[in-house]
Amino acid sequence: MHAIGQLPSKLNGHSILENIQETIIVADLHYQIQWLNSTAVETLSPLFHLYGVKHIDDVIGLHMDMFHSSPAHQQQIMKGLESTHRARITIKNLYVAETVIHPIYNEEGEKKAYLLMLLDVTKQAKREQENEQMIEDLSSPLLKIWDEVLALPIVGKLDHSRSTKLAEKVLQECVKERARYFLIDLSSLKTMDDDSGHHINIIHEALRLIGTTCLIVGISAQMAQSIVSLDYHWKTFGNVRQGIAYILKQEGKRITSIDN
Repeated sequence: MHAIGQLPSKLNGHSILENIQETIIVADLHYQIQWLNSTAVETLSPLFHLYGVKHIDDVIGLHMDMFHSSPAHQQQIMKGLESTHRARITIKNLYVAETVIHPIYNEEGEKKAYLLMLLDVTKQAKREQENEQMIEDLSSPLLKIWDEVLALPIVGKLDHSRSTKLAEKVLQECVKERARYFLIDLSSLKTMDDDSGHHINIIHEALRLIGTTCLIVGISAQMAQSIVSLDYHWKTFGNVRQGIAYILKQEGKRITSIDN
C-alpha cells in the first residue's frame, strides 16, 4: 500500500524524523550509523558510554553489531529485510529495548539505508521479575513419552539467553535418557518470528548432531504460513499424535487406531 496526499511545502524527511518523539537511528547498507535524531542523542548517550563512547558525536560511523549478541545472524536478517523487523534486545545486561528496523528505499525502489528505532528503553532491573517469570514458564519439565522418546512444549517467546539454557537442558536430558526421538511442541504459539525460528532450529540441529531425531509438532495453518519462508529442514506434524504415529511407524510398530 502506497502513501497518499502531499506533504506540506518545505517539509522534508529530516525534519519529520527529528520531530518524532522516539529514538531514531539511520544506518547505511554496511550497517554503520549515519544519523541520530535529538531524542536518540538524549536517550542513548548513557547506553553508548557502556561501549566506551566518550562523546555522542563519536557514534557516527560505528557498526550496529555493537547492539547484538549474534551479529552474523542479525546481518543475515537485515540483508534479506524487505519490511519491518521487530525484536527485543538486552544491552550490556543493564537495559532492554524493543527494536524496530525498516529498510529505506529511494524512488527507484533500491534499498539505500536502514531506519532503527529503539522503543521503551528501560533499566533491566525493572524487567527482572517479568523475565524470571518468563524463564520459569520456559522451564517446563521435559516429558518422557516412553523409553527413548522425550517431548517439550515451547511456552512464550524465545530469546538468545532463554534458548541457550533450554538447549543445554534438552541436550543433557537426551544424552541421559539416550533419546532417539525428541518432539518440540509449538501448539501454544500462534506464529513464528525469525528469532524464535532461529533458536528452535539451533536445538533441532544440535539434536541431529547427537543422533536424536527431532520432530516439530503442533503446527497450525497459521503457524505454517509464518514458517514456510524460513527454509528450515524440519519434519513437521499438525499435532503430537501424528508425531507419535510417525515414530511408531519408523519403529515398525503396528498402529491399530490413532486420531489425525
